[in-house]
Amino acid sequence: MEDIQSVMHEYGLAAQYVEPVSQKVWKVYTNHGVFALKKLGASRNARFTEQMIILEEKGYRNFVPVYRNRSGEFLTGAGADVCYLMPWLSLQKEEERDQKHEYLFQEIALIHQKTEKETEIRQEDTLGHYERTKRKWEAQKQRYEEFLTVAEKEWYMSPFQLQAAMYYKETLSAVDFALERLEEWHEAIKDKESSRLVLNHGQLSVRHFLYNDMGTGYFTNFEKAGYGPPANDLIVFFTRMFKTNPVMCPECVNWFYMYHKVYPLRDEEISLFLSYMAYPAAVFDVLKRYQTGKRFGEKEECTRLLKAYWQMKNAEPLVMGIHQTEENRKLQAETESPSS
Repeated sequence: MEDIQSVMHEYGLAAQYVEPVSQKVWKVYTNHGVFALKKLGASRNARFTEQMIILEEKGYRNFVPVYRNRSGEFLTGAGADVCYLMPWLSLQKEEERDQKHEYLFQEIALIHQKTEKETEIRQEDTLGHYERTKRKWEAQKQRYEEFLTVAEKEWYMSPFQLQAAMYYKETLSAVDFALERLEEWHEAIKDKESSRLVLNHGQLSVRHFLYNDMGTGYFTNFEKAGYGPPANDLIVFFTRMFKTNPVMCPECVNWFYMYHKVYPLRDEEISLFLSYMAYPAAVFDVLKRYQTGKRFGEKEECTRLLKAYWQMKNAEPLVMGIHQTEENRKLQAETESPSS
């Protein structure tokens, strides 16, 4: 970022001290308080402020505002860069992790609730998505089987081949579960004429949920916001969370239902969410790279396969917890039905 002082001048402010927070964010102390100056990434939506205006029009104001400069624009040029200015809020809040996440999920549910709109769906589009996804997943499953068939004919398996053989049964079980949920989604939606779209944050994370001095939470970083199915934000959140070492998250199911309590997902939306969360895409990505010869070396590929396996296993308790809860709910509804 070039001269920050000249950028702040566009807002009628004078920078007294600048503290780099990351490669794209600066904490700027001025004669009128503390601000966050952020550089907009080249791949980000330069019109993201329009989504924030939509939210405000819908009555939702718990987001960090972006200030207009002297020209009335939200974005300010800084040499080859473009940036925007916000008040400085803290990331930390003194409370347990479960409480912080519950707050986050309640608020994203409110955003989805306030921005919901029905959109017409064509049955050929629904069928096309279902068939393409099913074909792709079944083909990846078959390639895994073929990979191991070849590996088992070797005098000695390579470390990667042996590791892939160890994960084979669990990976295919996850694929089968994902395909079953995909089938449920298609059965539930194939005769419907519309589906729901909501404004998704696009990068749902506790890192993008800041707090003021009173402890009130505010969303920030709407650079990837856009309309889509409501489960998209949840998939982004949990996928990022589970892309780590083995992690126990017994409260994750509660977070999902905290969201569901404020903004109930429909049966087909839950089925599609479970399908995508269960599908071990990361495992197949590593396997594909290894098979095509674009490898980073045997040791590195084994490490990447292990991490992909961990991601699949981290997601499993959430997926199975929600699935079991929904099955119990349906069973109870059938039992209590007057016609039963």
